[in-house]
Amino acid sequence: MKFLYLLSLMTFFSCASSSEKSAKSLKPKLLRETAGLSHCESVVYDEKRNVLYVSVQGEKVPGDGSIAKVSIEGKILDLNFISGLNNPKGIALDGDKLYVSDVTELVEVDLKKAKVSKKYAGLKSKFLNDVAVDAEGNVYVSDMHNSSIYKLSKAKKQKSFKLWFESAEFENPNGLLVVDGDMYVAAWGRYTDDNPGGSPKGGVFKFDLGTKVIERVTAGPLGHLDGIQVFDKKTFLITDWLDGKVFLVAKNGFTKEILDTEQSVGDHVYLPNKNLMILPMNKQNKLMFYSVK
Repeated sequence: MKFLYLLSLMTFFSCASSSEKSAKSLKPKLLRETAGLSHCESVVYDEKRNVLYVSVQGEKVPGDGSIAKVSIEGKILDLNFISGLNNPKGIALDGDKLYVSDVTELVEVDLKKAKVSKKYAGLKSKFLNDVAVDAEGNVYVSDMHNSSIYKLSKAKKQKSFKLWFESAEFENPNGLLVVDGDMYVAAWGRYTDDNPGGSPKGGVFKFDLGTKVIERVTAGPLGHLDGIQVFDKKTFLITDWLDGKVFLVAKNGFTKEILDTEQSVGDHVYLPNKNLMILPMNKQNKLMFYSVK
């Protein structure tokens, strides 16, 4: 038992050392910017079509939100690829379907037809935010105001979109990411008055999709967190919307700030094969493309 304990400690410190070396060597370099994306919030990469989809909130007038299509080089191909949305935020891909959170609805987009194929109402939801898809095609959506997660179950006959899990321990979840049967959650920070602006900072959590056991990854509060993306097998890139920062966070809890930019950095994407990180800047109405090596 003592040997196993020592081995565990050695493994932990080895991982921590590896994460620290990765953090020290990371030097994000701004490559280019794409302006003209009114209050863009989230971006996802479609490898099949080699394009980016960006949620554009518009001026938050009902119906003026959209999904824009942007080239990997940063050229706006279609500002209104999908139009008529209200306040789109998180987006996720599953094959030829794009899922978008839109206030209290989950919108399903058929990419082949380039149109909305279905809308799922989130009963009693208040502020649907990030979207994630597991290996089986189930779709998860964070409801930040209710500190809960909704799930669109991919049943054979009929899909159902329902409140799946709710816990104050999540600290009002924002970013979601499913990796090998676990969900990693980037929390905004606890609040109960539907006013996220005055909340304390949130942390990062690991959530077992089978047992529904929550484990804290970061030792304490980190930021008002938004996007979470895999960087490598041991670490994630996580954005802080309110303070405009990007963190490298390891599964063992090691954390390092790697970029300090402007407030309102949203749900980003990282493309390891291209060493490319793309940040949607909500208040600045633009995408920022960074080389991350």
